[in-house]
Amino acid sequence: MSDTSTTDAVAQDTGAETGDAVDEPDDDTGPAIAIYAQWAVFAILTLVALIATLQFYFSASSAIDTFVTDRYRPLFNAAFNLAVVLACGLGLSVLVRRLA
Repeated sequence: MSDTSTTDAVAQDTGAETGDAVDEPDDDTGPAIAIYAQWAVFAILTLVALIATLQFYFSASSAIDTFVTDRYRPLFNAAFNLAVVLACGLGLSVLVRRLA
């Protein structure tokens, strides 16, 4: 019987030590590093998207110059630029709502 009583006492002491360890603040570098990594990936993807968007814009303008006659070229350029501005406005409004 003395074995069970000492085992219970050891188990209670171990539980008390475990409970105390949970209450102590840990070094939270893991989540901070993960957040910085996510922001770094976000910045890289934003840069790549910006480069791809600029290349698409200039390629589309070149295609308009190639396939549209001189008479309708300003109209197509205006419509394309308006579509780009509206897409940018939509993207910015979604981003602002998520950040707010």
